[in-house]
Amino acid sequence: MFAEQVARSPDRVALRHKLGGVWRSRTWREWDVRAREVASALCALGIAPGDRVAICAETRMTWVEADLGIMMAGCVTVPIYPSLRADAVLHVLEDSGARLVIAEDPLQVEKLYKGPWPAALGRVVVLDRVRRFTRPDEAGRLAVSLADVIPEGDVDRFVDWSELLEVGRERSLLEPEEIDRRRQGVTAESVATLVYTSGTSGEPKGVVLTHGSIAFEVEALRATVPLGVSDEQLLFLPLAHILARLTIFLQVRTGYATAFAEGMLQAVDNCAEVRPTFVVSVPRVYEKIHETVSHSLESGGDMKRRVWQWAFSVGGRVSALRRRAREPAGLLAIQHRYADKLVFAAIKKRLGGRVRFMVSGAAPLAVSTAELFHAAGVPLLEGYGLTENCGAATLNLPHRHRIGSVGQALPGVDLRIAEDGEVLVRGPNVMRGYHRQPEETARTLDVEGWLHTGDMGRIDSDGFLYITDRKKDLLITSGGKKIAPQKIETSLTRSPYLAHAVVVAEGRRHAVALVTLESDAVRAWARENGISGDLASLSAHPRIRALIGEAVDIVNRELATFETIKSFAILDRDLSVDEGELTPTLKARRLVIEERFADVIESLYE
Repeated sequence: MFAEQVARSPDRVALRHKLGGVWRSRTWREWDVRAREVASALCALGIAPGDRVAICAETRMTWVEADLGIMMAGCVTVPIYPSLRADAVLHVLEDSGARLVIAEDPLQVEKLYKGPWPAALGRVVVLDRVRRFTRPDEAGRLAVSLADVIPEGDVDRFVDWSELLEVGRERSLLEPEEIDRRRQGVTAESVATLVYTSGTSGEPKGVVLTHGSIAFEVEALRATVPLGVSDEQLLFLPLAHILARLTIFLQVRTGYATAFAEGMLQAVDNCAEVRPTFVVSVPRVYEKIHETVSHSLESGGDMKRRVWQWAFSVGGRVSALRRRAREPAGLLAIQHRYADKLVFAAIKKRLGGRVRFMVSGAAPLAVSTAELFHAAGVPLLEGYGLTENCGAATLNLPHRHRIGSVGQALPGVDLRIAEDGEVLVRGPNVMRGYHRQPEETARTLDVEGWLHTGDMGRIDSDGFLYITDRKKDLLITSGGKKIAPQKIETSLTRSPYLAHAVVVAEGRRHAVALVTLESDAVRAWARENGISGDLASLSAHPRIRALIGEAVDIVNRELATFETIKSFAILDRDLSVDEGELTPTLKARRLVIEERFADVIESLYE
């Protein structure tokens, strides 16, 4: 697919990134040259077809250049979240048998020395030799260089990225046909990547995905999603997650361009600069935008509030019509033009002015957030899938979607609801299995090829799938009542003042919740109400507790009596990926949180 795309459009822009404050481009031909250099260098270093090569780096252009190069050499890419703790990084390297790792900077290299050196690991390629900080780190450092973290006797293990490319250029002159031979040896059954699922509990499992599975997934998406060479995405999701890489694989097939954001925090500003036509992200990013709009409404004057409320009311009615393939007419059409001019145009301009749709995946999206984007004229389309099925099994489409659902099955993908309500998926995109875990594979993939997702759901008469909860997350109270925590947690975090919520009820007489504050919104509310202090002191303030209590009461009114939150605790800090409380895709690790805050939970039942 990549070779065909390069041949079709060698001089068209494929990749963009910001360097020195200026957006710089890479053509398809240049991407091909760089990937070949990586592949040739791997050959020169003795990395054989089928060997594992890990990438532990932030989302950047170098990442996808390396990924394609690894595959060109017939090797297997093992992505690793750079946010993982050292023990998790070492586990992935050891379990996968990675022979080489491409590391972001000295901080990632430092993790390699926090435990036994992985048995198969030989070389380490370093992208940046120095890491600088805007403020001192825990060790009081403002900068860390490679020389600071590696023992003197280990220097030969390490290669700079630029040195690797030079090795590749020299090898390609000596063996000009080598990469084509390697690439021709790759078949649909060849393993393309080992993706370790972060999981909400237990050790990560390596999902084995083949070239054939990815190719099927890409063709299914290409047949359904209206994307072409004139499109461009802004990418800021971690490339260690299958969803982000899936957008790159789809790009390889369809020919659109990818611009790499400077970071998650700069994504909205980069949107205005890049002017993408579509964006793929996790719900938390969209919910932050929703919270910003909500806070703007609350803090604005009465006139602004009324205009915005009127505009979104009009936009909501137009959105409902368009979801039934109808357009507004008469008075509603006139009102919508004014609503767009007064309110929606500014929102769309902030996103660059060209966005045709946005996609949300990897976690549940609040219905209210989807409705807000649809009302503003920017369809926010929710999809569903697991790493185990290459990232997407279902998707809502711009011309065919239902808010609250995760869409219809992709062509060639089968869906079924088991007797106990679990969602089952089957198709050529389903994984081969878990790496070196036959028992876990047998529990997840049955003899008929159905992938047991662990999610509960229902399918309506038109084939739209609705996810209701995680099967293993169903909480059973001491009275035998079953509570679906995800639904309650999603409702709680609709409040602009709440960042995370975790419901506890398993084996208990009733449900309670641990919540964390949305820092910016709570600080702003506190200033407006004459309250000062850091986040920890605000979390203990009685007026803040009353504010959060109102949000809990609103949610409780939507619940059955046995589901209601009888008590809650506001934690004095947010949950953290670094502390192991959140997965890299920001899902709560329920067991870790319950263990870490056991005393707080017990106090809620006293």
